[in-house]
Amino acid sequence: MIQSHTSGAAVESRATVFGPASLSNLGPGFDTIGICLTGIGDVVSACLTDRAGVRITRAGYGIPLDPLRNTAGRAASLVLEMAGSSQGIDLAIEKRIPIGSGIGGSAACAAAAAWAANLVLGKLFEHEDLVEAVLEGEAVASGGCQHGDNVLPALFGGVVLTSPVDPTDYRLIEIPRPLSMAILIPRLSILTPEARAILPELVPLRSAVENASDLAFLLHALQSGDFRRAGRYMMRDRLVEPVRARLVTCYNAVRRAALKAGAYGCALTGSGPAMFSVAEDDTDAKAILAVMRSASLEEGIEADGLVTRSSESGVRVVSTEEAIDGRRP
Repeated sequence: MIQSHTSGAAVESRATVFGPASLSNLGPGFDTIGICLTGIGDVVSACLTDRAGVRITRAGYGIPLDPLRNTAGRAASLVLEMAGSSQGIDLAIEKRIPIGSGIGGSAACAAAAAWAANLVLGKLFEHEDLVEAVLEGEAVASGGCQHGDNVLPALFGGVVLTSPVDPTDYRLIEIPRPLSMAILIPRLSILTPEARAILPELVPLRSAVENASDLAFLLHALQSGDFRRAGRYMMRDRLVEPVRARLVTCYNAVRRAALKAGAYGCALTGSGPAMFSVAEDDTDAKAILAVMRSASLEEGIEADGLVTRSSESGVRVVSTEEAIDGRRP
């Protein structure tokens, strides 16, 4: 869908957008399923300018300012191209998701930048129209390959099923109530290209068939609200998580502690090192997070963490005050 920007349209020259964090893979759903999260995300501010193209004025944490090498810059550039506008956009990025944590930091920036660019250009596009832009933005952090399991939940919210072959083929999955979770973020950095490089090229047929079956049962459990059963299926990946878990030295100890504390399931998210546990409610999630952190520390790894829920809200506008003072929308 290509539209031209109309110079007479009433537009806001500035927009500040929150891009939420997300979980991906969820065990057997490698590159296929993701969940949008509440309480943590990145903030991107966009300003319409008379200078053509996209410029990144602030990013921090060693993030490239070159828009071609920046997920936010790439996504915003494509939205500008879609709009056919001769104007430009300045972006300021406020990173709140730890880099290389495994909870969709690059995806959050790409989604937030695309939506912010869309708003300052006059909101020419709906969420669905920005899918290609956010996928291309996320690809900057994934070695040029498009993956939708983080960036589409960040854009749309909720639970999203996406095709690894063609991520523009996706489905929004409804669940009857929010999913309560404890998320542990060990102070390790595992970048996606590195975590992909260690994966096997070939896998046993039986393992592939069992993974496919468990993913189907996982989706059914989520849709029916049987989160206890969903947690069990999240721990049955036979292909990817056993390999990537070796990069997270506290993995086994944290998983044992979470399950002993009553977690329905505990698994890596994305490339790691973040691990999440499914809980009955927020109170249980808080108790489970405490033992997960203790287990990590006993293994010599400091870790941050949060209690969160699945969120039906993807990218959204926030106030300038929220962006400046660091409050989590």
